[in-house]
Amino acid sequence: MDKITAQHLIEKTFNESFSEAQFTLFTKNLLNDLEQGEKVRSYSGNYIWDDFKEHINTYKRIGKYIDPNGEAMDVLIVEVKSIAKLERARTALRNFVIKHLSRFSKDYALVAFYSKEDRGAEWRFSFIKLEYQSVLDEEKGKVKTRTEFTPAKRYSFLVGKYEKTHTAKNQLLPLLQNISNNPTIEELEAAFSIEKVTDEFFNQYKDLYIKLYEHLENDNRVKAEFENAGINNARFTKKLLGQIVFLYFLQKKGWLGVAQNARWGTGNKRFVQELFELAQSEKLNFFKDKLQYLFYEALAKERDNVNSYYKRFDCRIPFLNGGLFEADYNWREANISIPEDLFRNVEKNKSGDVGTGILDVFDRYNFTIKEDEPLDKEVAVDPEMLGKVFENMLDITERKSKGAFYTPREIVHYMCQESLIHYLDNSLNSGTNNYQELGSNQTKLFSDVETKNGQVSIEIEHGKQILVPQKDIELFIRKGHFAIENDERVATKGETKTYQYQLPESIRKNADLIDQELSSIKICDPAIGSGAFPVGLLHELVNAMLVLKPHLSYNYLTDKLKGFGFTQLESVSDSRYIYRLKRHIIQESIYGVDIDSSAIDIARLRLWLSLVVDEDDLDPIETLPNLDYKIVCGNSLIGFPDGWKSPAFEKIEFLKREFYNETDELKKRELKANIEVEIRNRLATSKRVFGYQVDFDFKLFFSEVWREKGGFDVVIGNPPYVGISKVDYKDVLKKMDYETYVTTGDLYVLFYECGYKLLKPRGNVNLITSNKWINASYGTKTRNFFAKKTNPKLLIDFAKVRIFPNATVFVNILMLERSNADGIVDAVTIEGNYLPTVPLENYITIKKVRLSIIGEEVWKIGSSKELVINKAIEGKGLKIKDWEGLIFYRGVTTGLNEAFHIRNEEAAELIKKDSQSSKLIFPLLRGKDIKRWNFSYKDLSIIFTKQGLDIAQFPIIEEYLRKYYDELVPKQKSTDKKGRKPGIYKWFEIQDNTAYFNNFLEPKIIWIEISDRANYAYDENGHFLTNSAYFLSGKHLKYLISVLNSSVADYYFFQITAKIAGGRKRYTKQYVEQIPIPFIQKEEQIPYEKLVDYVILAKSKADEIVFKFFESLLDALVFELYFPEEIKSAGKEILKHLGDLKPITDEMSEEKKLAIIQSEYERLSHPNHPVRIAIETLDSVEEVRIIREALK
Repeated sequence: MDKITAQHLIEKTFNESFSEAQFTLFTKNLLNDLEQGEKVRSYSGNYIWDDFKEHINTYKRIGKYIDPNGEAMDVLIVEVKSIAKLERARTALRNFVIKHLSRFSKDYALVAFYSKEDRGAEWRFSFIKLEYQSVLDEEKGKVKTRTEFTPAKRYSFLVGKYEKTHTAKNQLLPLLQNISNNPTIEELEAAFSIEKVTDEFFNQYKDLYIKLYEHLENDNRVKAEFENAGINNARFTKKLLGQIVFLYFLQKKGWLGVAQNARWGTGNKRFVQELFELAQSEKLNFFKDKLQYLFYEALAKERDNVNSYYKRFDCRIPFLNGGLFEADYNWREANISIPEDLFRNVEKNKSGDVGTGILDVFDRYNFTIKEDEPLDKEVAVDPEMLGKVFENMLDITERKSKGAFYTPREIVHYMCQESLIHYLDNSLNSGTNNYQELGSNQTKLFSDVETKNGQVSIEIEHGKQILVPQKDIELFIRKGHFAIENDERVATKGETKTYQYQLPESIRKNADLIDQELSSIKICDPAIGSGAFPVGLLHELVNAMLVLKPHLSYNYLTDKLKGFGFTQLESVSDSRYIYRLKRHIIQESIYGVDIDSSAIDIARLRLWLSLVVDEDDLDPIETLPNLDYKIVCGNSLIGFPDGWKSPAFEKIEFLKREFYNETDELKKRELKANIEVEIRNRLATSKRVFGYQVDFDFKLFFSEVWREKGGFDVVIGNPPYVGISKVDYKDVLKKMDYETYVTTGDLYVLFYECGYKLLKPRGNVNLITSNKWINASYGTKTRNFFAKKTNPKLLIDFAKVRIFPNATVFVNILMLERSNADGIVDAVTIEGNYLPTVPLENYITIKKVRLSIIGEEVWKIGSSKELVINKAIEGKGLKIKDWEGLIFYRGVTTGLNEAFHIRNEEAAELIKKDSQSSKLIFPLLRGKDIKRWNFSYKDLSIIFTKQGLDIAQFPIIEEYLRKYYDELVPKQKSTDKKGRKPGIYKWFEIQDNTAYFNNFLEPKIIWIEISDRANYAYDENGHFLTNSAYFLSGKHLKYLISVLNSSVADYYFFQITAKIAGGRKRYTKQYVEQIPIPFIQKEEQIPYEKLVDYVILAKSKADEIVFKFFESLLDALVFELYFPEEIKSAGKEILKHLGDLKPITDEMSEEKKLAIIQSEYERLSHPNHPVRIAIETLDSVEEVRIIREALK
């Protein structure tokens, strides 16, 4: 199909009210081969399952499709009861299709959902897929695939008479044009990709920001107005774009341009666009003469008339309050005009679309107020996407300084659920998970009816009572929404053989208590960004309380509805109930802080939008809640000292409560002024009293949390990824007495400690951060703090998975509880380079291990088998630092290599002039010169003028160095431009006090600091090293290097160190000395020493095959050192079959040495020799296989 025809087909199908004939024509062309005939069937009446009769009128299967890979898919048309069902009953509609697919043994469906209420004017085109997942069969301890609690993902285009087809065209055109090949299921799913929309919308949004910002920056008149009014251009630009986006959401709901006597929801869906056209026709400036009045008068001021009629625009406009439309400048006096072509023009973008103005771009996209859920995504611009766009905007402004990255919704979803599960478990139970399940039957969700013992009465091993088992809480939070339709029906009609409750009995019986605990939760995100976590928790809390609603007692529910201010009529409305839940949660439960004021704007916007989506048919529309003292701009890490409290807290708290509920603009300003005075008074004296300035303090701003609960129940978030040394307030942080403070550390570490201090007893802090603290040197204090002062509950290391595509940082999730440490944490490492395809909670359940933690030592996470291997390595070896007679050293830091590092030709010249100079000149190796087993000398020497040297005895050296005097002399102050770092050394001396210089002249093991693998070499030629290398001197060196270069030692090293850029490791003293090496007697070391001699010489002089053989032999022998029993039982022993290896000595000629090596190679590598057989089949030993796989 040609492009023009395909575009016309999409427009005819998706720009119009739903038509079965047109939809059938479209799917035939999309799929090429749609089987119809007997596959076309209609279902209605009793053929609609009882669970869904309140949502579905009829549905029809119009065909079946088999893709090129043999995957089957049904094409359905579903008529829903009302327009509201399209938006409100998304879970029910998805579950309905799940049931259909299960009945007809299909995994995929293309579905059109529409309603006759509006004659199909608004409808959904959806792709739905069942997902199979691996779960742990606890009875048998095995992993298997099954469909219990089957999740299905639904992706939908918003289509119809009032929607745009830009996105559908872009993503469906390639499939329509390809008539030669039938689309695969994967290609169909890709056509519904929300990521493509996000990326495209972000790029265009970014262009709008840059164009508007640059115009305002370059317009001298506007620039002067901004300076006079104290307006920040960047914030103004961001806020204006956010305000216009909010207008698009409002007009999507039909709340703008409502006729004077018409109801909300019937407004003009093109109100903003027509307001622009009106400004043009009246020759007025759109921003100055229309938008400002809409923002700061119509939407921001309460009007006396009952129906919110706004005379200037001759229509109803809701008063929203809330701050988004509060002017932060005197808009009536400021003369700010924005050219019309920044809103509308006829320029073409790179894709050929006409119009690059703000309205042009926004008009091309579908807008939906409903935030996407992990299982239900609309291919449109939603508030969550705005958050992602905002945080990505930091790329062009402040990302590097702020260290902010947007958290993917799947991660947010998991972390929010995990925090709620932990909160409920601690609130309802004694905290232990050891229980027995007794009692009644319980049905599995969305599976064949199967009964098992339920949880009516539960006892713990130690005799304590558990009210609700943690497993039931997990089921309730993660899967409870699947049970809503079923359980509502059972609650109304009673249990039958076919229909039984799917929610665990312990949840149903304690519904009142659970709902009460959820209603009183206090949550804080100390680095809120665009609000992903608070909004995520808002949705999880609402979902959980909706699941509980059918099971609440009459008295409890009645009291709850009264507390919400419900009327009898409202109490039967699901949307009003959801609205009240959200409003309550936003006002009572959610708190957030961010150092970036723009982040606060976006976070508040998302919370307001989440309310707007559930406010329907209400006269008058309720004002948005004030979030000025809930979502606050400030520095979370700098507050008053622990324990400090002011009597003004109670007064501030009282004023804030009045402020939250006030809608009158003048009274609100008065209250805000009073609050500001009280807060400013407390902050103003901070520098004098504490020695540093405080602009925010949790207990001052959120005092009610400590009065009501003694701290937060949950602290959650994604703190910034920036080094402490890079922030301009680092000196203040040092004064804050953080136990985890390290100058070389990262801010996120302090957020853990700060978050922990904000918790009530048994509260939890749950952060996603860099994983460097697990094994970095600056993480020592952090690990010790976590192990000794907190109670770690869950650690998920994402290892190589890049959670943030635009960042090089690797991350983990760590949840800590404020209680006495157990010394054990559930831990898991995500394998591979991508997130698992199964739900994260399932993967973690299967893969997690119990990790024992002691203190500052590196936290080693692996599979249960890897932990056994680690213990075996540790059990067989003695850490190098505990070996007698071994000393670690680092190479030389000169302070000016240009002066002290010289070519051999220059060295010879200096010695020629004065033979005394030879006493100070030594051969030099750089880190990059050191290879595995040996090194390559690169014609380089060092002038080593140790501290305390009498330079007068070396006049030629003094003369040579004096050329660099200005650069060599120690600085008086670190800010001086010339010279080496301040110190007590003299201008000609090596900067560091390298008292161990004689050890350079002794035999030693040397290695480069940064490498992707072990690269230890043996040096007995007296080379000095630069500071990019280390060395080990003392006894047993050849035996030690045989182990250090082995797979076992490097595997262990990788377990205890963090990767840096490029997947490399730092082979520093603090880590290398931790490697456990089996201590064996001197005579037992002889075979290893002989083989080391073979390997070193063979690498440089012999055939590559010979070298590789002996290196593999040595590696296999080391495996036998650590795992003797395993290798013996597998029949792979090597040491006993070696025989008497011939030694090579210094007295021998090189030719003779090589002859010995060749002869031993021929003997041991014979195809029938047990040594060769063992080497080649050593992977049959599980421990060997695991270690080698881990190193690939």
